[in-house]
Amino acid sequence: MFSLRLVVVALALVAVFASDRLPLIDHLDHATFLTLRDVPDHAGAETVPLPGHGFQSYLASQDLHQPDWSIHLIRGLAVGAVLLLIVGMPALGTGLSTLIVALTLTGLVVAQAVLLLYRQTWIPMGTVLTVLVPGFVIMLFWMQPFREIRSLRRNIRHARCQLGRVLLQQGQPDDALAALADCPPCQASLDLQYDIAIQQERKRQYDAAADTYRQILGQRKGFKDVGKRLQALEKFSAAGTGPQPVTYDATSTLVLPDTSVSKPTLGRYEIERELGRGAMGVVYLGQDPKIARRVAIKTFSYAQFEGTELNELKSRFFREAEAAGRLNHPAIVTVYDVGEEADLAFIAMDYAEGRPLSAWGKPDRLLKLPVVLEVLARVAEALDYAHGQKIVHRDIKPGNIIYDARSGDVKITDFGIAKIADDSRTRTGNVMGSPLYMSPEQLKGQRVTGRSDTYSLGVTLYKLVSGATPFNADTLANLTYQILNKRPRSVREVNPDLPDGVVRLINKAIQRDPAKRFASAGAMADALRRAAAREGSKEAT
Repeated sequence: MFSLRLVVVALALVAVFASDRLPLIDHLDHATFLTLRDVPDHAGAETVPLPGHGFQSYLASQDLHQPDWSIHLIRGLAVGAVLLLIVGMPALGTGLSTLIVALTLTGLVVAQAVLLLYRQTWIPMGTVLTVLVPGFVIMLFWMQPFREIRSLRRNIRHARCQLGRVLLQQGQPDDALAALADCPPCQASLDLQYDIAIQQERKRQYDAAADTYRQILGQRKGFKDVGKRLQALEKFSAAGTGPQPVTYDATSTLVLPDTSVSKPTLGRYEIERELGRGAMGVVYLGQDPKIARRVAIKTFSYAQFEGTELNELKSRFFREAEAAGRLNHPAIVTVYDVGEEADLAFIAMDYAEGRPLSAWGKPDRLLKLPVVLEVLARVAEALDYAHGQKIVHRDIKPGNIIYDARSGDVKITDFGIAKIADDSRTRTGNVMGSPLYMSPEQLKGQRVTGRSDTYSLGVTLYKLVSGATPFNADTLANLTYQILNKRPRSVREVNPDLPDGVVRLINKAIQRDPAKRFASAGAMADALRRAAAREGSKEAT
């Protein structure tokens, strides 16, 4: 391939620097002169000498001259012809190159005729013709395999871009970049690299995104808003809040303050802000861009766990999604999606407007008694439904019940430690939940039933009507001992004005013996509704 182009270059060098020793060039000059002057060669006519020194003498006798600068012009035209052949033809293609070469030949002949007839000037074009015509023929042989190779390269580049696009859609930006390695820059590859950098931003891989932006700028300056995005990342990094190692724990956040940097994502969900924190991870407000739906995204970080422990916790986390996904009740958050990334797992669920009931858990901020009873009655009904699906929440507390005071909506959230009651994988001995609200059997690590949730709901009621809990201690061991062995403090000690019916309801719900509690969450819901009706009528009166 390249040897033929070198042949054209070699031909030009020989034609320029050895023209006086090549009869062919003199013959071309001679033929051109005869054509332009239309000199007769019949008997009795003026005889034109053959090429060589005689031809040069003849030119002088005809008052024609060859200027001193003609040698520089000839060499310049020869260089131009070489560039046209070895650079222009591959870029322009055979058809357009043939037209240009023909026009160039015609232009050279016309220019020579004008100089000869009007300026009595002769510039020998044999050297240029020797380069242009044979060189063009040589390049025609070169163009066929060149077209095939160029087509093959174009197909390979297209295939690499398609492969990279597929890998990017599968969430593998690093593999997508590898697919573009050594790929000549083109609009498609640059667009793909840009999309890869955007995804790296959203996946919190800020150093990798900055490197990809630099790679794009190295191929094409001013491409889209790459410079602006790179500057924002570098500024973000310099401020000490940007590109940090990707680690997550109960105190970390994904939200970025700089609007020039893409919002981080989990799966397809864009993170807007943090909503809260739990034992297993952080909860975020997210946006599903496909259907413009706001979701709450609960995360579970892998950073703190390793090996067998991590696998067990992963299994538990996804069983949570399985359990919650089976529930369809207006007072229970709906699970939409579950996913996993390299560093964490997440569950996307219905975003419940309002505030957790813990916001009304202080003595000076208590809700009205009828409101508390009605809200918890709806919670008990939802728990009764979940127990019917053989799912026990295991972590009922004010912080896991969302209440919207404007609309009155109630949602139970965070089935984060829910168990499928008949799951054959259930093992005893694991203590999960919030100790202040945990039932005695749960603290003992015994198998729990729906009555454990009614106990926790009773403690929640105690908290919302008094601002305190039945047991209080400075250590977990002391608290556990009190729950397992001591009588709970009477709610009347904290709120003397509490009606007898509500006191009896609380005492029944928080019995140490599960058999002495309400038979079901539905039975507790009925008791709560009756109490709410009584207290509501008293308040109206």
